[in-house]
Amino acid sequence: MNALFFVMGCVDGRLVLTLEETADMLGMALQTAYNQIDAGTFPIPLRKNGRKWVADARDIAEYLDLMRKEAREAHDALKRKLAA
Repeated sequence: MNALFFVMGCVDGRLVLTLEETADMLGMALQTAYNQIDAGTFPIPLRKNGRKWVADARDIAEYLDLMRKEAREAHDALKRKLAA
């Protein structure tokens, strides 16, 4: 999980991130995150901590690593297609 060090470094080593921090890590607006939560499509597992949504840094890092892997595979496939 390569992204874990990045995520934890961005939030001073905390393991629990607010929804605002999580959305920022994913590059999305906070309102988009709320919309996805309401639609049941937010890509990170969340839980309520009082009245606030929070996420585990490990789940965020796992998702970022997966997105990187998928992007690299798509990039490599495109390079192979262009080389053919």
